[in-house]
Amino acid sequence: MAEYDKLSEVTYNPAVRAWRFRVKLHRIYPFYSCVTNSGPYYNYILADEDGYKMKMNTYGNYKKFRGLEKEEGRWVEIFVVDVERGYPCFKTTRSPFRLIASRLTQVRIIEPLNNRLFFDFKSIHAIPCMHWRDLKYPIDTMGVVFNTEAHLDAPSGPRMEFYIRDNIHKETPIIPGDMGLDCFWR
Repeated sequence: MAEYDKLSEVTYNPAVRAWRFRVKLHRIYPFYSCVTNSGPYYNYILADEDGYKMKMNTYGNYKKFRGLEKEEGRWVEIFVVDVERGYPCFKTTRSPFRLIASRLTQVRIIEPLNNRLFFDFKSIHAIPCMHWRDLKYPIDTMGVVFNTEAHLDAPSGPRMEFYIRDNIHKETPIIPGDMGLDCFWR
């Protein structure tokens, strides 16, 4: 089995170009440059099995990326990419780095084993201990929804809360699923 690098392990070193990733094409969107009046270039938001996301840019009309913009949601292997520091202004991911594809970059669509790739879901018990900055981003979790509440008169706007229970542990946390900060134990 091939060894892959994780997106969370990426560091900035111009000499290292031998990165090897197995990632999901989470989002793909075109970018047109108003300065040079050129494009479309494509920006890819990549996600690995741990849920860590990073942006990859393609500057140029590379044959290897042609048709890839229709493959959103598919798993790919990516080899030989450059790593640069992310821009300090608008960031689509929390990563301090971004990947830059070149003519040497290799991309190959892979099919998961038995049409499944297994994620290492984080325990629902880790959510109340998360830092407030991490709660601004969607959380992938697995549990049983046992109650819902509609708050149509909330000052921030109408919202729906989903209460999720993890039936594995005896001490069951109850998490409102509206991405709010109100988490409590029962």
